[in-house]
Amino acid sequence: MKTVKTIVAAALAASCAFAQSDNATVTQAASNPSTIHNAVAELSGVTIQAFAAEVIDAIAAKPQSPVSKVFDLVAAASNFLAESDESNLADVIVAMISNVPFEALPEWTTLMLESVQNTTRDIEETAYNKLVSDVVEKIGELDGYEEEDKVVVTAFAIKLLFRGKEGELDEYIDMVIAAVPGSYRNQVQGAARDVMGGDYSSVLTGVDIIVIPTAGEVDVGGTTPGGGTTEGDEGFEGTEDGDSLVVKTPEEEQEKPQEKPQEHEKPPVPPPYSGQF
Repeated sequence: MKTVKTIVAAALAASCAFAQSDNATVTQAASNPSTIHNAVAELSGVTIQAFAAEVIDAIAAKPQSPVSKVFDLVAAASNFLAESDESNLADVIVAMISNVPFEALPEWTTLMLESVQNTTRDIEETAYNKLVSDVVEKIGELDGYEEEDKVVVTAFAIKLLFRGKEGELDEYIDMVIAAVPGSYRNQVQGAARDVMGGDYSSVLTGVDIIVIPTAGEVDVGGTTPGGGTTEGDEGFEGTEDGDSLVVKTPEEEQEKPQEKPQEHEKPPVPPPYSGQF
């Protein structure tokens, strides 16, 4: 099983070769997702889904803390959704979700639910069901992915695209499963139900899942439920509160006024002791 995706546009595999985006444009979009709108408007010879795959892949490869990486992946993906329409939405979703590192998929999927719902709100039911089926089918066509990888990506895509109520889950999964290639359909059926219920142990066995702490408390040392860690993450500063740490998001940290460091007197030099001689 792959835990870090390095396949970029080649994984889209639907058609012929294409020209890659300018490296500087990809780097800029990966560093500052707000530039994606202008970059997409200036695309020449590159589809938005190919560009999205490159940017998501570039973020996945950035040397940064796990939590910051998830936030950057979400920010970029949300911007790409905003630039998409029904004609390319399935391709863009596949390009992004198939290049998100597996360890980031649980949190990325959860944080992307609102963006997906906002983007697809005006798509009527029949067209939306076709969108979901198209996404699942296109995942099955990915090059360079083993079937076990496709099971993982498909299961999280099913969660990402569910917009019904809890009582409609069985009907929804049955509808989606019909579009899954038969060679791994049974695996997806079980995996999708686990993922929908928040149980990732069966699909991400051995993967150190990134867990983003809520604005609240985590254990001292940064250990979070599920095996992920937050210690050392950029933008997450803990303040002691008894036996726990209060975690602040990057946005909250930016709002915190900068305090002038206090000046301290030079500490006195201690007298010599016998052990020094």
